[in-house]
Amino acid sequence: MAADFEVLHLRSSAGLYGAEYVVLGLVPALAALGIDGRLLCLDNQHLAEQPLWRRAIALGVPAERLACRARFDPACVRRLRDLLAAHPRAILHVHDYKSAAYAWLARLGRGGHTVATAHGQFSGGWQVRAYHWLERRLLRRFDAVCIVSAAMAGDYGGNGRTRLVENGVDTARFHPGQPPLDRAALAIPDDARVIGASMRLTAQKSPLDLLEAFARIHADEPHALLVIAGEGPLRRALELRAAELGIATRVRLPGARTDLERFYPLLDLFVLPSRYEGLPLALLEAMACTRPVVATQVGQVPAVLAGLDAECVAPGDVGALTAAMRRALDGPGARPELRRRVIERFSLERMARDYASVYETVWRAA
Repeated sequence: MAADFEVLHLRSSAGLYGAEYVVLGLVPALAALGIDGRLLCLDNQHLAEQPLWRRAIALGVPAERLACRARFDPACVRRLRDLLAAHPRAILHVHDYKSAAYAWLARLGRGGHTVATAHGQFSGGWQVRAYHWLERRLLRRFDAVCIVSAAMAGDYGGNGRTRLVENGVDTARFHPGQPPLDRAALAIPDDARVIGASMRLTAQKSPLDLLEAFARIHADEPHALLVIAGEGPLRRALELRAAELGIATRVRLPGARTDLERFYPLLDLFVLPSRYEGLPLALLEAMACTRPVVATQVGQVPAVLAGLDAECVAPGDVGALTAAMRRALDGPGARPELRRRVIERFSLERMARDYASVYETVWRAA
């Protein structure tokens, strides 16, 4: 049965990362529950292309662009205000600090229902801390705030309207029966034991820690090979360090990919070496493909892996990461219990049901 409301999802994006894929999966999953909606993509003035909008169109997700020509564009606020006026029964769901600011300004003095998701934790310089400060204060004015990790409750849990909604992935797309990527196309020898990761090449994701750990693994296992799918500012640093360590021929950096469902089945081991996280989709995707995993104790990751045959180590501890990777490689290959955990707790359908419950509560409280 169709809901009494619709949901407009607002996101400002610099690329296709975990939060983007959460929203791209959420819109159609909500539609299957009778909740219509669409994705509103705030243009990024620094990008010639708008990857989130283009990906939504390619996937058949209802989406439209909102022109935004500066960090603060009053004309964009007016366009959003007009759009909300044309959708009086809409709940506006924002997915980042910039969207939260534009939503607050567009709703100012006009009422309406606004929900936010805080997708991850912040770390970095003064500018990032300032954005985080702004986001936390804006979200106090919203009807509900969803967090993806219980560790985030300290930042967002003070207003009495905070709810943990863990991320979910499409288990029909990510499953062990998917044909793996062609090894020859990636120059992966048939006898290679493939260790891999999917990440932005940034300090947060810590690909250099993974590279250092892999170098130690390779010293004992010359057939080991490392593949990191993703792009980012640390790519050149990775290439240089791999050359210094003498392992450049055993490292593959194929860039960002949209066929990750075929990437994970290629791996003998998936590693998440992040310094901080909320709830990373890459971990859930690899688990849904039954890959052995090693991860760092960040965000919601320990709760995801609790009671499973998968190790969590302290972030930044390359020695512990190396040891855990060695033990995982010595263990069984496919880990069906990891997929069962995802199906039971981290499916796209369960995430959509949780958000639907949030929307219903907000709508009934009007």
